Amino acid sequence: MATRNNGFLLGLAIVATAISSVSYAQDDDVLEAIITPDLERREIKESDLDAEDFEVGLYFGVINIEDFGSNDVVGVRFAYHVSEDFFIEAAYAESSLSETSFERLSGDIQLLTDDQRDVTYYNLSVGYNFLPGEVFLGSKRALNTNFYLIAGIGSTEFADEEQFTYNVGAGLNVFPTDWLSIRLDFRDYIFEHDIFGETVSTNNLEATLGFNIYF
Repeated sequence: MATRNNGFLLGLAIVATAISSVSYAQDDDVLEAIITPDLERREIKESDLDAEDFEVGLYFGVINIEDFGSNDVVGVRFAYHVSEDFFIEAAYAESSLSETSFERLSGDIQLLTDDQRDVTYYNLSVGYNFLPGEVFLGSKRALNTNFYLIAGIGSTEFADEEQFTYNVGAGLNVFPTDWLSIRLDFRDYIFEHDIFGETVSTNNLEATLGFNIYF
């Protein structure tokens, strides 16, 4: 009789163990489905940045020389990237001055000759890259971006005079490929002149769009 009872209890234990195993397996399947759902992953192609340290570019835009209105400007840049964050840039540009409001209202009076209205400037600046990010084009392509701050010194020549010039500004770089960047730049060129008989300090704002090649 004891042997029958022992066999019966052993059978119950085996059945209970089997049921428990099935239950745990079902619970694991449910938990796995919740924790790791079957999601379709998007493949995004990100533009890689070129590892080269030099860049050269052309830019164009508008510069407002104080008292002489807004005028077209065209220039070239050359930069050396000291590190991922810092770069040194040399720039040269040309523009031409419009008439002042005084010249337009006075009729025949001209403060400057045509040759004196030609403006050239060059500068050497130090830039700092910050806030790297991405711009998404559709659902499968991302372009690298970064904002930068820049400041430097140089010279501005017009009216047969050269004026020592400070420049400060900021901009945005967008990288459609690993060797090309599209650059939106805003600057303030600060210099003094005495064209109107009194030495004054002027703030001359510039906004440009440029295309740079890395090599």
